[in-house]
Amino acid sequence: PPPRPLTVPTTVPTADGGEWRRIYAVVRRIPRGRVATYGQVATLAGLPRRARVVGYALHAVAESSAVSWHRVVNVQGRISLRVDGPGGG
Repeated sequence: PPPRPLTVPTTVPTADGGEWRRIYAVVRRIPRGRVATYGQVATLAGLPRRARVVGYALHAVAESSAVSWHRVVNVQGRISLRVDGPGGG
């Protein structure tokens, strides 16, 4: 059979279903000096295989938030900088 086409969501997931609140709760539990990947955070928030949702949620975090977004890294172990944030274009 031919490969299935890549589907892209037409809407960005939001916190309405409580997903983002669960993500933020997991991120707040990451201890100082430790990191977790987007995939690990997704799994711990009850959203396995939804690392991209973690990225959307962390992108929405205000600079003054208590959520330590910088403790979440990509699979290469690097911080994925926000396009409109520090170091972004």
